[in-house]
Amino acid sequence: MQLMRNMTDDSPILVDTGMFIKHVKWNPNGNVLAVSGSSIEEVEGHKSCVQFYSAFGAHLRSLRVPSFTGMVNAVTWEGYGLRIALAVDTNILFANIQPNYMWGYFSSTLVFAFRKPERNDMCIIFWDVTVNEKHVKYMKRLQKIACCDEYCILVAKNEEVANQWYIVLCNAVGCPVDSKVITIEPKHVAMSKTHVIIASDEVVYYWHYRQKNSNVMALDGKKKSGKENAFHIDEQPKTDGIYDKATWKAPSITCEDPISAIAASTDAFLVGRTSGQVLKFTIPYIQLESRMSLRSRPQ
Repeated sequence: MQLMRNMTDDSPILVDTGMFIKHVKWNPNGNVLAVSGSSIEEVEGHKSCVQFYSAFGAHLRSLRVPSFTGMVNAVTWEGYGLRIALAVDTNILFANIQPNYMWGYFSSTLVFAFRKPERNDMCIIFWDVTVNEKHVKYMKRLQKIACCDEYCILVAKNEEVANQWYIVLCNAVGCPVDSKVITIEPKHVAMSKTHVIIASDEVVYYWHYRQKNSNVMALDGKKKSGKENAFHIDEQPKTDGIYDKATWKAPSITCEDPISAIAASTDAFLVGRTSGQVLKFTIPYIQLESRMSLRSRPQ
């Protein structure tokens, strides 16, 4: 499958769907493409499937459906993009779509983001469910929200400088407490009581923003070794390094097994890869502790 920005695109996006394509359909927002047909290899006894891709060709989800012919003949979206209809054999099947909403819950506060039709930025609501108070914040190009304990982070793209992203640490009323600027694309974000973990397809960035068992933020005006750094997923982390957006460069290593998911707890964080491999790193001393293999891709 080939995705093009226009009819004369010199660098189209090529996607190997691993299936015989019968029908494709964009969702109403134009950011998710549904591809229906029959998979080349039989999975769980079924060949008929629908694959979902982003506008840039990234695989999002797979939907397997039972069929006598092994083919999903057509797919279409509901007007709001929250349901799809599938033509399978002589039947029409309906499936619900759950969008990846940006939200989180911490310190009796629900934080969520949405876009207002009259604005081009994201509206972020900090709702204290205990006293029923709401605080509103606006941010352009917001991409991720993560929360833990008493703080949350907002990750947004820098519109003025290419390949830069903001990490804004906020309290329960939405006031910024600290911030960082990184040059690593934040495709996956996780947060613990002491660390922020961000990953692209091949690089992991960590920020030790808070001391353990302390209300004091890790702010002393000086960058300390090991408090903030980044490493390639195929290399061992270097705890004596310091991340600097101006000088840091990603290692020139070809990554054949991209990162697909991350998760963090108090004492460790996990990095899942497309092959099903899961790596466990210790906190606060970032070291690889163990590896495990799953039969499916972590998400």
